[in-house]
Amino acid sequence: MRRNASILLLILVAACGLPRDPEGTLERVRGGTLRVGVAHNPPWADLPAPGEARGVEPRLVRALAAELGARVEWVPGSETELLAALEHHRLDLVVGGLSAADPRGATLGLTRPYYTDTVAVGVAPGTAAPAELKGARVGVERTRAGAAALEGKGATPVPVDDVARFPGPVAAPTWRLARAGRRPTRTVLAQEGRVFAVPPGENGWLVRVERFLHARRDSVPALLRREAP
Repeated sequence: MRRNASILLLILVAACGLPRDPEGTLERVRGGTLRVGVAHNPPWADLPAPGEARGVEPRLVRALAAELGARVEWVPGSETELLAALEHHRLDLVVGGLSAADPRGATLGLTRPYYTDTVAVGVAPGTAAPAELKGARVGVERTRAGAAALEGKGATPVPVDDVARFPGPVAAPTWRLARAGRRPTRTVLAQEGRVFAVPPGENGWLVRVERFLHARRDSVPALLRREAP
């Protein structure tokens, strides 16, 4: 009886064709056009001119399109505008350093994180890491990445244009610390998974994009070093 039930389950799964794309996204994109929304968020993504998408994620998208034999159509817009278009299936993919924690993921399809963006405190080579941050002045980028966590530790965030020029400890994503010649300490202030977004319900397409990103995950640090200003 148990064997017959298992066979029946396999037949039902096969009949359902899981994972499926109700809108046929994967089959339409394969050998066709991949419509990609690009939100301005360097070094993850930028579209300074039509057809000239730059950043870590457009590089990944081009490689994905090559595997699928697809032509890429780049669409600029704000993150909110692009995700709304994606929800209505007017786009096939949205990139721009999207966060895995974005609550809009409940109504969209977010891939599993392909990279964990880590904000840490960094110091100059040969400089000891501060024993504690209470009362310390810590340089932060104008984006104030990690500033709230620093304040919670009693430190004073100091917004600067270039963390490489700040004389004391600084807080920034680890890829930025590397570009600035700073050594990351063990003080981690924040971590955020980076994801791509696909239209809701297009599970076959979601799985295909996730598999691609998983296979390319080890290339992301080098792409960040290349794309970060």
